[in-house]
Amino acid sequence: MPTANIDFPWMSYYGNYNSFKRKISNHNKVINVVEVDVANGLFDIIQENRTLRIFICECYSFGVAEYEEALEHFENLDAIIINSTWCEYTPEVKEYCKEQRKGVFNLSEFFGAINFPSFWNYVSPDER
Repeated sequence: MPTANIDFPWMSYYGNYNSFKRKISNHNKVINVVEVDVANGLFDIIQENRTLRIFICECYSFGVAEYEEALEHFENLDAIIINSTWCEYTPEVKEYCKEQRKGVFNLSEFFGAINFPSFWNYVSPDER
């Protein structure tokens, strides 16, 4: 269920990814950030040994149906980032995506997850 945008892709409420780009560009495991389709929240995160295609969205409750809808629009995704403090993802989509070696994270979780080869299995400190 989107927050302010009833149409896919549920992009940032403010249509602005500057904070994300600034923070991720300073991450010590990130070489570059490529704006693939910034208007729709699609980026490539370039790391030393891989490139992660990510979709940043603000979806009030991101579940399996929303993940499948995202795949209809962006065929190849490695991770979805829920970029809002008032939005979240469901436990079902987290497990569903793990089975496919895809990640679903809030922003702080993603910053931790990209430090690991199996980033989709990342468990936040709060969940440990």
